[in-house]
Amino acid sequence: MNVFNKIMDGENIGTTNSVFVSKSGKLITIEGNNSALLKDGIPIATRGIFNDITENMRLQEQESRAERLETAGTIAGQVAHDFNNLLAPLMAYPEFIREELPDNHPTLKYLDQIDKSAGKIAEINQDLLTMGRRGHYNQEVLNLNKVLEQVILELQPYPETLECKINLSSDLMDIQGGNTQLHRMIINLLHNAKDAMHDDGQLPIITENYYVDDVSVDYGYIPKGEYVKLTISDTGCGIPNDIVQKIFDPFFTSKTADKKRGSGLGMSVVDAVIKDHNGYIDLKSQVGEGTSFYIYFPITRERIDIQTTDNILGGNEKLLVVDDDNVQRKVSSQLLTRLGYTVNSIESGEKALDFLQNNPHDLIILDMVMPGGIDGTETYNRILKTYPYQKAIILSGYSESDRVIEVQKLGAGAFVKKPVTKQIIAAAVRTELDRKTELAAN
Repeated sequence: MNVFNKIMDGENIGTTNSVFVSKSGKLITIEGNNSALLKDGIPIATRGIFNDITENMRLQEQESRAERLETAGTIAGQVAHDFNNLLAPLMAYPEFIREELPDNHPTLKYLDQIDKSAGKIAEINQDLLTMGRRGHYNQEVLNLNKVLEQVILELQPYPETLECKINLSSDLMDIQGGNTQLHRMIINLLHNAKDAMHDDGQLPIITENYYVDDVSVDYGYIPKGEYVKLTISDTGCGIPNDIVQKIFDPFFTSKTADKKRGSGLGMSVVDAVIKDHNGYIDLKSQVGEGTSFYIYFPITRERIDIQTTDNILGGNEKLLVVDDDNVQRKVSSQLLTRLGYTVNSIESGEKALDFLQNNPHDLIILDMVMPGGIDGTETYNRILKTYPYQKAIILSGYSESDRVIEVQKLGAGAFVKKPVTKQIIAAAVRTELDRKTELAAN
């Protein structure tokens, strides 16, 4: 029975929502407020007031999605921080054991497996941190084409059934970003596209300089301005309308049990990385025809500063590790000791301040978050009152970005994420010691 008949039979229909196809072919949602026109108390006709509420519903869904991601991200960040500390020995100790064994020892194959598994866990954990937007990383001026070229190289060789069409702008503007995070985002998008096509179809990858003037887009809001635009498309199965708003939800997957399933974090990581880079995402999808993702990153006109180092360098300076986690403190100390440094360790900022009063050190390695006491920023701030030129780097699983920026403004050097490897911590320590020594010499 239609709405008209129900109203004429005396039913109170009230407000109804109906989906229609517009002249342009788009689905729109129409809200109708229906009532009966009476004569002598008898319904003789119906009256309807109709409004297009498609945009309102889209904005409400975006707000709801943002709230879901924020809640899940908060939980993910807390879990990942704890995992980082537990991962420290798994990442560091296999190398220690190898140094104690002969090259042909049968145990080495087990260490290789531990290394691989720890690496995979660390990758998933990094996805959790990225999704939670709790991981802080230094953003630098970079060219998105360079990141794409590396990703594309890693994915080769392609199946003969997959045609990868690459069109990278030769004069692409630079952006501010984290190379590792952008790499992870692009990998996830490309894997998603390949899966949608079952490695059979066309995979266009396009970069271009783009000025956004019309902010009306299909999926999200993009402010006017200058952007680097990345387009990744596929000719796969497409995304049904009933799940398109869910694809960025953590652990959501459309893959069935007979297909290879991942962690369910891939597209959540894409969303988090884009937001961390002050970027925006739009998408268009048609079931049976394919999907296109459009990523917009604000451009920068700052110059690229290229600094690379492949050598693992140590030294003989005196270092102090300040970390509330006993395992992390021990691992960091062992890594640094093996690099030749003289290392002491303290479990809190307050104890570090007392210890340093009559025992100066060349460099302080500070944990950022130490529950129950002062954090890394406050610890360093107080240290500077006694040693105004104290050298320091920050070592932590996650941190609030404003506190990291604050401690670096005070004079601290690099921010190093847990879990650390010998190469990463060696480079950070050596770079900071040398950089400040050179400044002092000049």
